[in-house]
Amino acid sequence: MGVSRILLVFTIAIIMAMFLVWERNKIIESGYQVAKLQKNCTELSEKNRKLNYHVNRLKSPQIIVYKIQSLKMPLVPQDATSGIIMLGQAKFQENVAKSQKTSLNKDLYTQKDQILNCCSLHN
Repeated sequence: MGVSRILLVFTIAIIMAMFLVWERNKIIESGYQVAKLQKNCTELSEKNRKLNYHVNRLKSPQIIVYKIQSLKMPLVPQDATSGIIMLGQAKFQENVAKSQKTSLNKDLYTQKDQILNCCSLHN
C-alpha cells in the first residue's frame, strides 16, 4: 500500500507539473501574439497616417488645378453652374417633401389616389 500511495502522489505531482508547464507555454504564446498584434497595429496606424496625408494633399486646390490642367478639362466659372445646382437642389427638396407626405399617409386608398394623380399629371 505504501508504494501505491507514493506512485499515486508522484503521478499527481507529475500531472500538475505538466499542467503548469502547458499553462506557462500558453501564456508565453499569448504574449507573442499580443506583441505581434501591437506591431501590426503600429504599422497600420503609420500606413493610415501616410494615407491621410496623401488624401489631404490630393484634396488641395493646387493639385486639383494641376490635374484639371494636365487632363485639359475646361474650367467652368462657378457662377454659371451655381444656378443649375440651386435649381437641382430645389427639385430635390420638392421630391423629398413629396416622398415624406406619401410615407405619412398610411391609408392605401389615399396613396392609390396620389399615385393615380401623379400618373395623370405625367400623361
